[in-house]
Amino acid sequence: MKQLLFLTLAFALSACGATIEPGHRGLLFTRDGGLLHSVLEPGRHYTGFFGRLDDFDVTYTTRQEEMTTTSQEGLHVTIHVSVIFRPVVSELYELDTEIGPQYYEEVIGPEFRSAARGVFARHSYMDIAKQNEAIENEVETDLRRRTAGKHVEITSVTLEGVSYAPEIAKAIQDKLVGEQDTARQKVLLDNDALRRKLELEHEAEREKLKAEAELREATRRVEVAKAQAELDRVMAATAAEIKVVRAKADAEEMTLLATAKSAMKKAEAQALTPLMVMIKGYEALAQLGQNGATVYLGDFSHVPAFLFPKAPGFSPAFDPTKGATAPEGKRK
Repeated sequence: MKQLLFLTLAFALSACGATIEPGHRGLLFTRDGGLLHSVLEPGRHYTGFFGRLDDFDVTYTTRQEEMTTTSQEGLHVTIHVSVIFRPVVSELYELDTEIGPQYYEEVIGPEFRSAARGVFARHSYMDIAKQNEAIENEVETDLRRRTAGKHVEITSVTLEGVSYAPEIAKAIQDKLVGEQDTARQKVLLDNDALRRKLELEHEAEREKLKAEAELREATRRVEVAKAQAELDRVMAATAAEIKVVRAKADAEEMTLLATAKSAMKKAEAQALTPLMVMIKGYEALAQLGQNGATVYLGDFSHVPAFLFPKAPGFSPAFDPTKGATAPEGKRK
């Protein structure tokens, strides 16, 4: 009997409790106190006979929506978008009292679909095909604006897929292929232009280097010419100086020779005494006497000529009108 009572009591107590799983949080509602503010952690919690436990999944949850909307051109398109969200743990009491545990169906879902349709309606087919990330960011920003103050956290929005009508899909594909071809051609043209530009730059650089080399060579030649001209000038000046020196040396040599000759003549003149002159005179008279010449001593230039008759073949030794002469045969 006691065992049965114990089992009945244990069953009653277990029926008055609830378990919160990991990744979840809970709020306790009692008959007397209503919904309590305290957020319960994972584990087993007593609720009482008339209480309950509101369970909230606080992990990141993903929900996908499939909806049909229209593009900027008014064409229908089916989109598959996903949203990742979770409740704000510190605001679970407000979330439970204002919205309730089914907050996705009450708030996030409707706002998510409305935001997605509004964003896609602002874009063309080509934007939807090429600007996935930009569109996702727009939907996410709009959804966060719409759910602000609703005690939920929107993490991200992802565009999973887009379904077009077959004819539109083909047109888009053809246009995309055309744009890719155009882009490829543009890349080729840009590459060719870049290659040509590089070639021109290299050619200009080569011409610049060549011009600089020619300028250096011309400068070198000018410097060499200047050096040669300076050398020629120095050599010419040196040659002129040598000529001047030689002329001065020759003049000095001639001066020295003249001085020497003058000195010699002066020395000879100083060495010829009157006695030596007289001796030389007598020697000359002696030689004339030996040759049969007649010599008159004294001044007979005023003696009449008839006093000196001329003999045949004889020439007077003295002609008063001409002075003393020698016989014809003795003249030299």
